Amino acid sequence: MSTLPKRIRKRLQKEANEWDAAIAGESPEHVQKLLDKAEPFKVPRPARQPVSFRLDPFDISMLKRIARKKGISHTQLMASWLHEKIEQEKKVHVPG
Repeated sequence: MSTLPKRIRKRLQKEANEWDAAIAGESPEHVQKLLDKAEPFKVPRPARQPVSFRLDPFDISMLKRIARKKGISHTQLMASWLHEKIEQEKKVHVPG
């Protein structure tokens, strides 16, 4: 299943069909020139949302120590670990 919203998928499909029709009669060299000039499509990500939860003080101090050794903030480290775990669980529990 696509992670893009349906309206964006429809718009992209319409644009792809228009491109196919526009370049159908073009030479491969001309098409390559057009592709070389094209900008890659970028999907803006929604802004991050703040989340609050309680942690054991010992866990927080260890988290900060590990993050300091990695050269990143403890909030970045938590977000990274959480994202990794979500991806891992998604593969196990979410079909598709």
